[in-house]
Parts: sequence; structure tokens; C-alpha cells
Amino acid sequence: MANDELEERLKAVERLTALYKPERTIHLIATGIALIMLFVCAGLMIYKREVGSAELTLLFGSSGLITLAAGQLLRMWDRALSVVMRDKQEQK
Repeated sequence: MANDELEERLKAVERLTALYKPERTIHLIATGIALIMLFVCAGLMIYKREVGSAELTLLFGSSGLITLAAGQLLRMWDRALSVVMRDKQEQK
């Protein structure tokens, strides 16, 4: 990939992130609050010993609520990197 093309893509990502900054901020705050609430609820359930392996799996498992909420925090970065690395993905 040529340096000029890489610079163009980086500038495009910078423009997009600047354009959607308010939406990203609100999304990050809302997702962060949801993640904190999930951790607090999980902690309270564990503390009160009202939780079994099924509930822990639903919270912390690979498709659990906490895993999905944490994954949403990284979604924007994944999309930005896919724009920058688009050429390499098309070659495969």
C-alpha cells in the first residue's frame, strides 16, 4: 500500500471520527454505564450467594451480557481499522 493512499485513509478516518464525535461520546458513556451496572449486579449476586453457574455463564461467558457490552466499546475502533486496512482484506 502506498504511503499516499494510507495517508488518505487515515485522514478519512480522522474526518469520520471528528464528524461523529458527539454520537461516539454518548454511545461510549451509555455503554460504559451499562457495563458498570452489569458488574455491580454481578457483584451483588455473588456477594449475596444468589448466583449459580448458569447465571455466571450468562453474565461472563463468551456470549454473556458483560462480554457483549465490553465488545461494543471497541466496535468503532474495529470499523476504523477496517477502513484503513481495506486494501489488504480485499487481496485475501
